[in-house]
Amino acid sequence: MLKKFYKTAENIDPKILKEENFCETYIDINWSLIEYNRIAFINNAAKNFSNCKYLEIGCETNACFHSILAKHKTGVDPVSGGNIKTTSDNFFINNKTTFDVIFIDGLHTYEQIRKDVQNSLNFLSINGFIFLHDLTPRSFLEENVPRLQSVWTGDVWKVAIELAKTKGIEFYVINADHGVGILKKKKKKLNY
Repeated sequence: MLKKFYKTAENIDPKILKEENFCETYIDINWSLIEYNRIAFINNAAKNFSNCKYLEIGCETNACFHSILAKHKTGVDPVSGGNIKTTSDNFFINNKTTFDVIFIDGLHTYEQIRKDVQNSLNFLSINGFIFLHDLTPRSFLEENVPRLQSVWTGDVWKVAIELAKTKGIEFYVINADHGVGILKKKKKKLNY
């Protein structure tokens, strides 16, 4: 349901309301009322592989990383969380492992998530899964780059448009947990 943004914008700095990306509408979704989340989806996918190799880009507090039921887990974060302290770009330069399930929740900008998806596709097994977080911003404040508040999806949603057009994959966005993208790789060569 769309509502006028002004109902939530009363305490916002007027300079922010003049931002180039400002939009007066927001999507009225209460994520806490939806019982499924990214962890449930990722664990369900991991069950499809006997010795699942799992990669997580952007671990921060390890809430997701520690909850995934996979023997072989790699978590990449330059600041906190995971087990490899570097950027995703640096990680992929030296990586030699093929993964079965990958979760991307790193820097929430279109440019970086696009690079993370491209790199991840190169190291994803056939019939493997990539999950993307934060594909459904509810308002200008959640989407804006640079970040304006604590709940931030950035402009990650733009990647979903490209993935929906990519041949050789199946791709869906689930309306749960700030928008969870699920990609299944069907072919070795893709035109992303």
